[in-house]
Amino acid sequence: MDIKRLAERLVDKHGTRDPFRIAEELGYTIIHTPLVGVRGFYQYLKRCHIIYLDSELGEATARFVCAHELGHSFLHQGLNRIFMDTRTFIITGRYETEANQFAVDLIYSDEELQPYLSRSYERAAAYMGVSNALAEYRMGEVVPEHPADEWA
Repeated sequence: MDIKRLAERLVDKHGTRDPFRIAEELGYTIIHTPLVGVRGFYQYLKRCHIIYLDSELGEATARFVCAHELGHSFLHQGLNRIFMDTRTFIITGRYETEANQFAVDLIYSDEELQPYLSRSYERAAAYMGVSNALAEYRMGEVVPEHPADEWA
């Protein structure tokens, strides 16, 4: 599955990179509540999509977590990660990585990240507020505005 393509289709359809607006337009319920040990989680219950966010999160973190949970709803339909973590030996790290990738693909456009193509992953990570590994993934997905072969 092409995670970036999925995120870009959502952006095109909704005309925004704001995960809260996308969730609202899709009819998702977002609940801000005190959570212990997690920043957020996604639940599909009785045909309702619900995203729970820790009410203590700052604006930027809440935006990322909302996008991450949207990622779970599109990429991992029917999976109960909390159940898998607590009741099985299935390693769920892959699902978290994919949801994080979806979040940075949704929130940050290639155009916005162009200036960071010539900088270190650490600088891009600091700008996005994510890990170096996640910044490396996202910067690897950026299509340069002026590919090197244009200058030859």
